[in-house]
Amino acid sequence: MRAGFLAFSLFLLPYSAWASGEPDAFALPGVGARSGGMGGAFIGLSDDIEAVYYNPAGLGNLIQSGVTAMYQAPELDTSRNFLAFNKRWVHPVLPGSIGFGWLRLKSSDIELTNTDEQVLGTDTLTNDLFLLSMGVHPFQHWSFGASAKYFRFAFNGFKEAGVGFDAGVHAQYNPLRVGLVLTDVGGTILKGNSIDPAGGDVTDRVPMRFKSGLGLLFNQPFNWPLTLAFDVDTLLKLQGAQDIKTVAGAEVWTFQDHAALRAGFEESNGPTLGFGARFGPLQLDYSFLLSLHLKDEHRVGTTFRF
Repeated sequence: MRAGFLAFSLFLLPYSAWASGEPDAFALPGVGARSGGMGGAFIGLSDDIEAVYYNPAGLGNLIQSGVTAMYQAPELDTSRNFLAFNKRWVHPVLPGSIGFGWLRLKSSDIELTNTDEQVLGTDTLTNDLFLLSMGVHPFQHWSFGASAKYFRFAFNGFKEAGVGFDAGVHAQYNPLRVGLVLTDVGGTILKGNSIDPAGGDVTDRVPMRFKSGLGLLFNQPFNWPLTLAFDVDTLLKLQGAQDIKTVAGAEVWTFQDHAALRAGFEESNGPTLGFGARFGPLQLDYSFLLSLHLKDEHRVGTTFRF
């Protein structure tokens, strides 16, 4: 096994410290600048386009179509970005939305070395997650959704890919919001070619996880000109070792919902902060994720609704 592959494994460490190096480690930190400012807590609220990643049932709650993009400040020639859009349809019995999302982690100019630490050249690492999701809102308080997902990984001639599925449900009983998601139903199998000179195939498994979220949404409480949102999410891995992670966040919109402040906390990682602004159909967001153990993160997001 080439030492360059070891360097790749070490590179992934910031994204998999709590995930034990699982194949989908690059996707676990979540997406979006808005949810990032809230500690990554979004399953309970599920009220924006990022629901395509967090809970597909949330797409059924959306009342507009839109597109959103996240840019994460790069570190060591590494970028992590997310792009998504949704198209809403109106129907008297089964309203909802269809959405698409693309998350990419890319690192350029990674040195390839042999066991004698001789530099053989450089290559680019890419991790991709594609999501095709749909959410419907058939009942006054309930929404349901599902996602088909495609993982793809490539580095130095090694390629691995696989298809998986997520299923979610969301309930709204003002001011309460509840979201439940089962990701990678049955476990998503990734298959690829081996880096061993002898050849052969390799298989990895993305474990099935159960995610739950509890949110509260208060619109102008006590006649204050504010919108307050709170969310607490918990993740439980169902296959293999039982890992539990909890995140929590809060958001306040003011100035007639034109400006927002956010704060949150990620278990085993640290606090988060963020802010946002709306200008008609355009929304701009920023979040800072302070890491107690690894590198801090800066995310910038923009959303356009129509």
